[in-house]
Amino acid sequence: MKSDITVGDTFTYRMKTTEDMSATQYQESSPPVFATPHLVGAVESAAARLMERWLDEGEMSVGGQIELRHTAPTPLGWEVRVEAKLVEAAGKKFVFEVDCFDEAEKIGSAKHTRFVIETKGFMAALEAKVK
Repeated sequence: MKSDITVGDTFTYRMKTTEDMSATQYQESSPPVFATPHLVGAVESAAARLMERWLDEGEMSVGGQIELRHTAPTPLGWEVRVEAKLVEAAGKKFVFEVDCFDEAEKIGSAKHTRFVIETKGFMAALEAKVK
């Protein structure tokens, strides 16, 4: 892991919402709006992409916990912007505060924890699991 990690660093992830991100994909009676599971993915993407600059060869980051509030609907076809801010770095543990917006308003917030691990060990565990 690199040593230039700075609490307060940020990364902004942007995505266009599409039909396959609809809440109706998870529950037919839901309205055709941007689904919460895809917002979770965007939160992870923002934090993981921020961390990429700090990883050494053979390292990766994995999500450990997300506490998410999805507070407003987003029409499909709109852009979602997710802003991750590093608020804690302790060894291989990284904690982010994340704010989420659509084209009109704030649509959520999250606290997300990620960990740095060795890629080789992770892949070996995965391969052992599927044998």
